[in-house]
Amino acid sequence: MFHIDNQQLRISFSAEAGISVSDKASGAVFTQVPCPYTISDAAADEQSISYTVHAGGLPIRARLAFAGEGEITLDLEAAGPMTGDIAYPPAWQMAANDAGVYPIGTGFAFPVNDPSIRVPPEMPFFSGSTGLALFGFIRDGHHVFTGIEKGFDAVMKHERKDDGLLYTQVHWRNEKGQFGYPRQSRWFFASSLDDVAAAYRRWRENMGWVVTLKDKIRHTPSVARLIGAADIWLWDDNNMNRLYGRPEVSDVTPRDVHRVASEMIGLGMTRVLWQSFEGENADDCAWLKSRGFLVGKYEVYRDVLPKPIADLVIPYRKKRSVNTRHWPDIVRTTADGDYAKAWAIHGTDGQMHYQHAVCDICALRLTMENVPPDIAAIGYDSRFIDVQAGAALTECYHPLHPQTRTTAQRYINAQLDFLADIGLTAGVEVGSEAAGRAFHFSEGLLSPGCYRAEDAGRRMNTLYYGDDIPAQIHRYMLNPFYRVPLWDLIYHDCTVSTWYWGDSSNCCPELMPVRDLFNALYGLPPLYSLNMSQWDTLKKDIAKSYHRATATARKTALSRMTSFAWISPDGMIQQTRFANGVTVIANFSAEPYTLDDKTVIPPKDYLCRE
Repeated sequence: MFHIDNQQLRISFSAEAGISVSDKASGAVFTQVPCPYTISDAAADEQSISYTVHAGGLPIRARLAFAGEGEITLDLEAAGPMTGDIAYPPAWQMAANDAGVYPIGTGFAFPVNDPSIRVPPEMPFFSGSTGLALFGFIRDGHHVFTGIEKGFDAVMKHERKDDGLLYTQVHWRNEKGQFGYPRQSRWFFASSLDDVAAAYRRWRENMGWVVTLKDKIRHTPSVARLIGAADIWLWDDNNMNRLYGRPEVSDVTPRDVHRVASEMIGLGMTRVLWQSFEGENADDCAWLKSRGFLVGKYEVYRDVLPKPIADLVIPYRKKRSVNTRHWPDIVRTTADGDYAKAWAIHGTDGQMHYQHAVCDICALRLTMENVPPDIAAIGYDSRFIDVQAGAALTECYHPLHPQTRTTAQRYINAQLDFLADIGLTAGVEVGSEAAGRAFHFSEGLLSPGCYRAEDAGRRMNTLYYGDDIPAQIHRYMLNPFYRVPLWDLIYHDCTVSTWYWGDSSNCCPELMPVRDLFNALYGLPPLYSLNMSQWDTLKKDIAKSYHRATATARKTALSRMTSFAWISPDGMIQQTRFANGVTVIANFSAEPYTLDDKTVIPPKDYLCRE
């Protein structure tokens, strides 16, 4: 058995028992499940323990060392072919009362002994479901978290073992058939979630991944108008009919930019990111900007309509696919030489037809070609890029633009950097910390895909009432007992996160007050997605929601979130603190809550103190 020590921790290792870590102050010992691989050639000095892991015929040299009082690194290096995943290090051994903390959306915490909890079995890091390469567990006040240095070729896998407990482990993927670059896990041992987040942020700062909104505003001044702004998608009443090949309805309220924006201003909704799927004209764009709105437009560079099926899809979709002229040169190619599939769209034959996926290298070129002329003609000061930063990173084997997953992320960031360089506030779908230094706002990080309503990506303005509200919205999406602001404890002052357009603040009108509480507690603005008729019906409720949901975002957007706490045993009373002195206490319960100073917070309401 080998041991190395610092003031806080002791690391113990043997080929038979694997890795264990002891907390010297409490005596707590954390062990890992048995390792399936053979271990050999172990050695130690005062600073580290080294050994070889034999995984699928590939010898991997491992090195354990301290990176700080409460931090341990495990570095893995190898050279040669790698076929299947490598599951090392083993998962930490769970205990019945542990709470697992997961980077699903902005963060969730689940009891590991509850078999009814629904967690996807496999989640790639930096995908549409996992914004952070950080996960962990809480046990008797101890917080043990695993961070992945470069999660481009790694996935988080969940398994409920024979003891009935949920285990989480990193699995490494090959880089184009090779082990490739060195892989590193970093373990954080702390007494609070706040301390874990602070240590993790310091690590990412040293990697150059942390760029604050203040710095982004200095580079791109339009971002200043994003602060405290509600993200609003206004559709006309036939938008969904056009998108999905349904007959258009003639007797509808026309989309009136001036009327709706004027009504918003009259209702006190003065900070707005005005979004358009089909685009505005130059006069309307200029008018909106003159009222102080940030004006954005939708764009997607992950999908391209293949020429052979262009005449099979509905005319509206064919007209929108402006990049078909570049097909197939821009298409991502799989290792088998096939064109990668992308978002399926409706055909005139009643069938769904797959598009092809655009390689991220090519997407940068398309962005540089397409966006500047549109900005010159219309005058937008924001751009929303769908899919790319919200989907799993992928390899490309096309001979003209081969990419690894690491390269894919680099080009996604370069695309966003370009938008910022030409003065645009850059938004992404979902986003991740691997792109966080480059984008300004993300839509959907608050709304993890596994807990949205079914087919939310095609139901941008569907409203749900009463018993039609999907069960997962109540059980997971809006359950304060499960949600934790893990992302915001690390990156709150770096990006602005919102709900998803198919899981908007208004998608369940009766639950808008609950979403407002999450927005207020986390210091984040709301997102509304609705058509003209819905605006006319809901505008007073939306205005009320706007004022409840944006107030703390205005005050805290440029400040770090420094603390999060459950302050009632049932988790229904929660508190956040920010670096500028703002404290928010949210009451998610159905009863008034009295603070120690006798202040009463009404049900489904919050208190903001400065």
